This record gives sequence, C-alpha cells and structure tokens, in this order.
Amino acid sequence: MIAGAGDISRITGCMLRYTDLIPVVRGKTLPGTDDIEHLLSGRFKCYLNNTQHEIVLTSTNIPGTAGSIRSIHNRPEKPGWTLIFTMNTEGMARFVSGDSVLNWFDDARAGIHEIFDLIVPDEIVQTLR
Repeated sequence: MIAGAGDISRITGCMLRYTDLIPVVRGKTLPGTDDIEHLLSGRFKCYLNNTQHEIVLTSTNIPGTAGSIRSIHNRPEKPGWTLIFTMNTEGMARFVSGDSVLNWFDDARAGIHEIFDLIVPDEIVQTLR
C-alpha cells in the first residue's frame, strides 16, 4: 500500500491499532484503567480520559507520535479482557521516503508490544504461550 502511494509527501499521517481479546478465567483480577494509567505514568506522559474510558499517551518513545489504550472487561458479546492499543502520528506527519513510513509502523508495533508487556500480568502472558 505504501509503495502504491507514489509521492510520499502525500502521506500526512499514520495510525496503527491492535485489538487483543484475551480469555480470562472467572475470578481473575485484572488491572483496571486506573491501574494501567499508574503503570504507564512512570514511563510515558499520559492521563486518564474518564469520558472515553481510555489512557491517552500524549507522547511516546517515537517522535511525533501519541497513542491510547482502552481496557474493557467481560462484555456480554466478548467475554474476557479486550485491550485496544492505538498509535498515531500527531499533526501533519512528514515522511521523506517509503522506508521512513515503514520504519514508523515498525516502531509503532514495537511500542504497542512494549505497553502490552507492561500492563498484561506475566501469568496471563505465560498462559497465552
């Protein structure tokens, strides 16, 4: 898709979203939104947006990139723990080449995995393996 964009200067922003649905046994205590915000606040500039029920990352380890995390526990149509991770460029992004766009997506994917590792308890990660 990026190769087909032709003139890279026409790409003005990028976004990457991962949605994980993690099966969790009943009675398992999961981190709430407040807990996740506390875990992340030591490493990222972030705040809790109670209206949207998400943690907003005002900056990440990727220059010019922000993001958010939503945590949803046991919905009737989707039992388990749903995590929605989003990384997006801020303002008008300026890419110099197709490789720089691909690098942004690689960095965003790695950033999402870093956040996942920070907030998902190790015992759940071990169960998923």
